[in-house]
Amino acid sequence: MAKIRHNNILDTVDSVLSVSKKKGIIHLHAEDESLDGQTLTLQGKKVLHFGTCGYLGLEHHPEVKRGAIEAIERYGTQFPMSRTYVSNPLYKELEERVQAMYNAPVVISKNCTLSHLTTIPSIIRQTDLVILDHQVHASVQEAVKKMLSQGVTVEMIRHNNLEMLEDRIRKQRNKFDRIWYMADGVYSMYGDFAPIKEMIALAEKYEQLYLYVDDAHGMSWAGKHGTGYVMSQMENGLYRKMILTANLGKGFGACGGLSLFPDEEWYNKVNNFGGPLTFSVQIEPATLGAALASARIHMSDEIYIYQEQLQDKIAYFNTLLKQTDLPLVHESESPIFFIGTGSMDMGNYLVQELLRDGIYVNLATFPAVPAKNIGIRITISLNNSYEAIEELVTKLQLHFNRALQETNQTIEKIRKAFKMPALEVTTNHQEAGTPAAVAVTRYNTIAAIDAAEWNRYVGHQGMFDWNGLRFLEEVYQGNAEKENNWLFRYYRVEDQKGKTILMTFATVALLKEDMFLEASISKAVEKERELNPYYLTSTGIVMGTLFTEGNHMYLDRESPYWRNALKALIGELYKEQEQHHASSILLRDLDANDPELKEFMVEHDFVKMDLPESSVVETLGWASEEEYVATLTKKSRVHFMQKIKRNEHLFRVEVKEALSADELQHALLLFQQVRERNIAINSFALPEKLFHHLNTTNEWEFVLLYLHENISDNRKPVAIGFCHKNADQVYSPMYIGMDYDYVLEYGVYRQMLYQVVKRANALHCEKMNFGISASLEKKKLGATLHQKVGYFQAKDNFEMEMMRATIAIEKD
Repeated sequence: MAKIRHNNILDTVDSVLSVSKKKGIIHLHAEDESLDGQTLTLQGKKVLHFGTCGYLGLEHHPEVKRGAIEAIERYGTQFPMSRTYVSNPLYKELEERVQAMYNAPVVISKNCTLSHLTTIPSIIRQTDLVILDHQVHASVQEAVKKMLSQGVTVEMIRHNNLEMLEDRIRKQRNKFDRIWYMADGVYSMYGDFAPIKEMIALAEKYEQLYLYVDDAHGMSWAGKHGTGYVMSQMENGLYRKMILTANLGKGFGACGGLSLFPDEEWYNKVNNFGGPLTFSVQIEPATLGAALASARIHMSDEIYIYQEQLQDKIAYFNTLLKQTDLPLVHESESPIFFIGTGSMDMGNYLVQELLRDGIYVNLATFPAVPAKNIGIRITISLNNSYEAIEELVTKLQLHFNRALQETNQTIEKIRKAFKMPALEVTTNHQEAGTPAAVAVTRYNTIAAIDAAEWNRYVGHQGMFDWNGLRFLEEVYQGNAEKENNWLFRYYRVEDQKGKTILMTFATVALLKEDMFLEASISKAVEKERELNPYYLTSTGIVMGTLFTEGNHMYLDRESPYWRNALKALIGELYKEQEQHHASSILLRDLDANDPELKEFMVEHDFVKMDLPESSVVETLGWASEEEYVATLTKKSRVHFMQKIKRNEHLFRVEVKEALSADELQHALLLFQQVRERNIAINSFALPEKLFHHLNTTNEWEFVLLYLHENISDNRKPVAIGFCHKNADQVYSPMYIGMDYDYVLEYGVYRQMLYQVVKRANALHCEKMNFGISASLEKKKLGATLHQKVGYFQAKDNFEMEMMRATIAIEKD
């Protein structure tokens, strides 16, 4: 199988966050000598603080601070032992107080992340199914991922979609002992709630359903004794089939994670040997002292005063927001608010301008939210005065409107991105259109563009010259299979003087969503497709086509308007996306070493993904085999002589402009053998119509390898190369078919690679595009490897996340 370098999510996240870090809005350091929760000093400027998760401000409560100080004086700065042996004296008292608050057994960990890592592996078995809410906190997802290697099956459902959950329960309940649904009580980005009562009703309907809920952001500001939002939804205490995680940090004012259990059996299982609980350091005495002091407040009537005061401020903020047209994604009684900006470009700009004007808020970006659902997260705490809240709303409205204009965004686009209803009243927001100084023209067929002009800007690169695209347009229309009907779109962007700045093309087509994922994932998905052929497929927009390779876009980087041109192209692609309900856009085969382009694309909500290396032979023009060998490295020369040259005499090579009907049918069978063994790039099968068309087209030819009669009785080709020649002397062996009965014994694949290199040289080609797989083999034959990237944007990142989560992996 060809080796493909698959995208690393950490690299993608790094590329996104690096842009915001460069703009000075994340990874900041507070510069204050002391803190009061109301303001921060950032970049030398005092700003109002609307980014805290300390919703009740208890971290500044005199009793909580005194508790921490007294604990240090009594017990030192740490108690460096595993809790399996001995716990700090304060642990027992804290556990008793928390248990009294919840009336449930509790295990206390150093933080919520460790609570999940302690609890989830202790209770989940191979016979269980885990279903994740799409937006459940990353710490839960990370703990669950560790269960995949143990054979636990994991699925994902859309956010708060209990109909989808029930559908999965019905389909899976006969396969698993227990089905665990994992969700947040209060979601950390949008501040919306899990439907706890409905979830419990579903668990009562299906005895196999169990609930695991993280209520870290619901703690303290809601519930009896501040036990949180989830507990406030349960009249009779902790539900009998629920494990609840809560937080001694955030609203509670200290630090630590709580795992609460409905019975002693689960409690003992986790407490006896709960992974990190055993081998991690204990909570520091100061934190335990602060938590104990906060627990005393929670058990008093004082907590209800704080809860009521916070709700008054939340209600006031909601009232002020209703007087604006700011796109509040979810209105609720939680202290978390999310104002959508849609694009990262606008999100960065808005946070920057607010910071300069004395307001600090959080940027919410990928992967915490989907790439097209960027926004700012605002948190309200007791430390915020009513006057500060008024100032926030005034400045937020001012800079939001400016950000719309500066980033060519519209309120309508934002509301549509978040599936919010359109505003009833027309506002004065500027309508975004084509960026200034450029004009974009769209064509629906290559026939509408002058052939010489197209080839000069784009087509000279490879198979997608004017004739090649006319060929593909003929093939990919009027087919019975929907995946074989493509829409072709061509774009030209000009400056005010009519000079072409950008030219490219794209296709709208049905795609397999696992196309660039690991082969092991695609194998599992293909099993499902045996019964449901269009499982995990969706319409997408791809720069170029799935058939072509190479640089599909001309962009004049010397023009001062190249960014405007790119923005205009993206705007056109968004229109196509809306019209055809495309779930994704992929701009592909772009230079991996272009930091300016990378920053631009990330700011416009595209995430970088590594694509397979492309191989190009540019050392053509040699007059003899000796000259060719001289172009290779020393190690490659040895490889050539031992693995290729020594077998060349076994083969007879023919080049044909067309195949007979029998030969073409045999070629299809050989190609199918290759395709079945290589799903490193998993796409739909090529239509048979394509092969019949290329058999009658002058730009295509076939390189056939036969074994000599004294070597084998097989009189048919053992390999066939489908090769394209464009008018600019670029040779492209697009596909190869092989008989795998002969591949290993006779080195058929390596021989075919060498023979197409020889053919390109014989045709006096200047360059040969060598494809995007088996790059190491091609490098040994003189190819240069070019690392390419794509910039990807999903309308909804649910499907891809679900796919990664769902693979159990069905390894066998």
